[in-house]
Amino acid sequence: MYYGGQRMNFNPILQPACSQRQSMERVLRDAGEKPVVFSFISYSCPYCKSLLSLLENICQEMPGVIFKTVNAKVSGDLMNAFGITGVPHTFLFKNGIKLYEVIGANKDLLLKYLMEIKS
Repeated sequence: MYYGGQRMNFNPILQPACSQRQSMERVLRDAGEKPVVFSFISYSCPYCKSLLSLLENICQEMPGVIFKTVNAKVSGDLMNAFGITGVPHTFLFKNGIKLYEVIGANKDLLLKYLMEIKS
């Protein structure tokens, strides 16, 4: 995959998985009790690239958490449904319930919430 003209080898689990509300709801339903992290990103955004790099490392360390990205450029309906006006924007769910929201590439806050949600 190419991001900003550079080849980057992100874990396949971080590939864009949802572009419609139904696919996002299916991921949440199929996850059962596993925590789910949805990150709305744009591949041309430098902050999103930084967040993707972090998620790449985290998903290796937290196999019990499902990580999915949502490409903001092709998912306008989802962005509108969640009131998202900028990226990156990350939601953390457990049992289908949104527990946390991180606006921007706030890595410290995201890590704090991940530690809480995986317990």
